[in-house]
Amino acid sequence: MLSEDFLKERIMPIDIEGIDTISGMLSAFSDTSFQSRNLARCVEIFTKMLEDPEDPTIFLGLAGAMIPAGMKKVISTMVKRKMVDVIVTTGANAYHDLVESFGHYHYKGSPGVDDVELYQRKIDRIYDTFADEEKYRLVDRKIMALADKIKTENVDVMSISSREFLQELGGLVNREGLKEEKESSFLWNCWRYNVPIFVPALADSSIGLGLTQHYIKFLKKGLEPLGIDPIKDNYEIFEIKKMAKKTGVIYIGGGVPKNYVQQTAYLEEMFGIPNRGHDYGFQITTDRPEWGGLSGCTFKEGISWGKDKHTGEFATCYCDATIALPLIVKAVLERLGNRPPMKSRTKR
Repeated sequence: MLSEDFLKERIMPIDIEGIDTISGMLSAFSDTSFQSRNLARCVEIFTKMLEDPEDPTIFLGLAGAMIPAGMKKVISTMVKRKMVDVIVTTGANAYHDLVESFGHYHYKGSPGVDDVELYQRKIDRIYDTFADEEKYRLVDRKIMALADKIKTENVDVMSISSREFLQELGGLVNREGLKEEKESSFLWNCWRYNVPIFVPALADSSIGLGLTQHYIKFLKKGLEPLGIDPIKDNYEIFEIKKMAKKTGVIYIGGGVPKNYVQQTAYLEEMFGIPNRGHDYGFQITTDRPEWGGLSGCTFKEGISWGKDKHTGEFATCYCDATIALPLIVKAVLERLGNRPPMKSRTKR
């Protein structure tokens, strides 16, 4: 290649006085450098996913404390506007959404406070966010009561998938949640619009603790408790992936949700379905790949496993997701003319 082959597209200074929309700002970012250009690339890929005539099934891997940070309406908008078809998340995100649906909120705090005093006052801290531990305990008991009800009404059912239990939690929000909170609850919106939620590490959350209360309670009574079957989750999400012509992935953070979505393609390879890696993807992370952790793993690395197609379109933005995700979703909605994409809901 010649020198001039490398020097084709110049970096353009952002003219903020000529920009009126978030979409316009993100378009301008396309001609800048560093993470602003990566953020713009995420918007481009998300838009392509939604406008692809082959209607790719879009998986959202949602890690981190996104709900206490104020992101639940963003997720709910993605569900309502048919921007995602499947959600894989942590039990914590689902739990915090459930907490707020009953009118127990998260509050502005500070990492500089005396945590011993917080403990004494039964106030939990998530970096700069406070929550009332006693309100959490009330919700834990609701989870236990729901498990009691499911098992009592279905004595012969030994276990259900996390997806089935999260669907039941959405129904609980519909029955008992505050009317003014339902519209912003992603649990309720997924229940309403039939978007499956998988929580592979459900035991590692307060939902898991509520289920543990149910488990111990039933054992003490000599009854068979309700179990959560994570392998049934594998089967259910595998069937969704297998039915999709194409797939797109969105990773907010990493951890279990990210790998769980990634391995759907790997499962297909195991069952003799070749070249079924994901076609599109973008991720927002603050982790680096050099340490070998999943949260910092690149899409390029995923290609070596067959999790992502070498012909696919992918982008990574290194940024706090509470900054990047709302900007991406708003920009994409503006580009779509604030209309929902012509996507079908996931069949299951």
